Amino acid sequence: MNLIPENLVRLHQGEEFLRTKSLELIETDADLSRHVAIIEKAMDVLNLLSKPPATDEDEDTEAVRLLGMRLFNGCASAFSLTTSGYYQVAAMVMRDLLETVFLLGFFHNDPTKIFEWRTADSSARKKVFSPVKVRTALDDKDGFTEKKRAAAYDLLCELASHPTYKGFRMLRPQGLSHHCGPFLDPTSLKALIEELAKLAIQAAQNFLLLFKTGTKESIAAHIHFMEACGEWFERYFRSSFDRKEIEELKALLAQM
Repeated sequence: MNLIPENLVRLHQGEEFLRTKSLELIETDADLSRHVAIIEKAMDVLNLLSKPPATDEDEDTEAVRLLGMRLFNGCASAFSLTTSGYYQVAAMVMRDLLETVFLLGFFHNDPTKIFEWRTADSSARKKVFSPVKVRTALDDKDGFTEKKRAAAYDLLCELASHPTYKGFRMLRPQGLSHHCGPFLDPTSLKALIEELAKLAIQAAQNFLLLFKTGTKESIAAHIHFMEACGEWFERYFRSSFDRKEIEELKALLAQM
């Protein structure tokens, strides 16, 4: 039997050690714990709704469902990489999450684009569905002129997805020299968990706009997500949250 090289075994052990330390930091920080809780609620919605249906579905619906799977896997990977100390690689995955979130928003504005997207060749896809085309279309639809979508996307590109000199800052623990391999940095951990919470919320919200809940289990997950979102936005963005609607939905669910 061929054994796994010892260096790779030791690397994995180091990753697991860092993950344990990261989780301990999260558990002792009330804000980080809330962010992780909303990430889990969003992932629960994505997981339940992206499961293969018992009956046949049209190809456009399947395409959206598979994007939901991609979002779930992206959230899971970004969380795992962040807690294991691979901050720059986690940010790479988050850039993909952001791009997919924008694409779902684009489809919500014009569902006919789903067929066009899934049947497009490489040239047509770049012409109509490139990240900049999708962002521009969303900004135009919303009447946004500040280009905040582009700024968020470009930041993740510069810091993580593209090899840039500026991106090397993500390979340096605070106050120390650059480090090869995973490391623990509470500042980076906090920043990325906060960013992942925002992305996970957007992922589930945009997915729900295109994908209807059906089973009692998925409806319950949707309600719990709505409740968690309301409380999260109330705390971190000072937005009002009327719990009456949630309680009414819970009562209806109990009668199903």
